[in-house]
Order: sequence, then C-alpha cells, then structure tokens
Amino acid sequence: MIKRTPLSSRLALAALLAATMIPASAFAGEQTRAEAAIAEAKGKIDAGDKVGANDQAPALQSQARAALMSAQDMLAHHQKSEAIAEAHRASGLADQAIVTANTRKAENERSRRDDLRDAGARAQQTAATANNRAGAAEAATDNANLRADNANQRAENAERSTAAANAQIEAMRAAPPPPPAPMPTTTTVAISSHDVVDSDRAPVRHTVRKARARAGHRVMHRTVHHHHVKTTTVTTTTHP
Repeated sequence: MIKRTPLSSRLALAALLAATMIPASAFAGEQTRAEAAIAEAKGKIDAGDKVGANDQAPALQSQARAALMSAQDMLAHHQKSEAIAEAHRASGLADQAIVTANTRKAENERSRRDDLRDAGARAQQTAATANNRAGAAEAATDNANLRADNANQRAENAERSTAAANAQIEAMRAAPPPPPAPMPTTTTVAISSHDVVDSDRAPVRHTVRKARARAGHRVMHRTVHHHHVKTTTVTTTTHP
C-alpha cells in the first residue's frame, strides 16, 4: 500500500496544473499568429490599393481581399489554423497584385514615354511641313504681288496710251480742215510733121544761068543732093 505524503500530494497538484496550462498557452499563441497573419494580409492589400492594384491587377486584388475576409471569418469561428493559412494566401495574392501593378505601371510609363517621343517627332514633322507650306505660301504671295504689279503697270501703260490716243483724236478734231486737193490736169499733145529739103549748096537762079549761056560761057551743072528731113512739132495744151 502506497502511503501518500504531503510532498507527493503537492507534486501531483503541480503536475496537473502544468498539464492544464500547456493547451491554454498554445491556444493563445495560435490566436496571436492568426491575428498577425490577418493584419499582414490587410496591410499588403492596402498597399496594393495605394499603388493602383485595383486598376492594374484587379483580379488578384479582389482574390486577396476575398481571402482576407475568409480568414477573418474563420478566426471568428475559432478556426485559427485555417484562418492563419487563409491569411497567408491573402498575403501571397496581395504580393502578386502589387508586383503586377508595379510592372504594368512601368510598362505604361514606358509606353507613355514612347508615345510622347513619337508625338514629339510627329509634332516636329508637322512643324517642318507647316514651315514648308508657309514658305510656299509666302513665295506664292510674292509671285501674286509681282503679277499684280505687272498687271497694274500694263493697265497704267494702256491708260496712258488711251489718253494719248484720245488727245490725238481731240487735236485732229480741233485742227482746221485741209485745203481741197487740186484738180487733176489733162495734157493734150498734138504732133505734126513735114519734110524739109536739105542740099549741099543753095539752088542757082535760072536767070544767072541763062545770062551766062548767052555770053558764051560754059555752064557747069552741079548735082544737088536733096535730103528729106522729117521735123516733128509737139504742141502741149494743159487743161486745169
């Protein structure tokens, strides 16, 4: 028969108390870990909201928030181990949402810079084209002004020519009429002709020849050559 002593009784009571305290401390530590896991997940979800995870990674952010709510519900129903696991899953989803949001934001920023660079290049090209068009328009304006000046000069020359012609016409109208032209003259030519006898010597009188014959002189006969010369007389009569 075992005899109980006061010391043994006290040791047994201490052992019993220790056995009952171990589950209580373990229970308190699991509760704390669950609460810490839930708080960590909630902080990551809030950080994702700040970096734009709702816009850049909406699906991951929604899944992380749903897992957080599930962990909180499990903890409320004393499912501490399940709540810890679900809170860790919510934290992982929140991390993925943050990484995805940052990556997409960087891609969007790079795309925005590329768009700005392309827009700047297009703006420069547009400005160069506009300058070329402005230069062409200015040249066209100069040509138009030059043509207008030439047209004005021609118009002035034509106006001066018209004024000179009008002045000449007025002068001709104011001048006295010219004298009448003389009547044409008519000339009549009358032609008459006759023969003239031309001899080498003048003819000998017949009386002289006869006297010398009676006196016994020898009478020498000379040959007389007659030349017929045609003489023309022109008579001019002018009739006014």
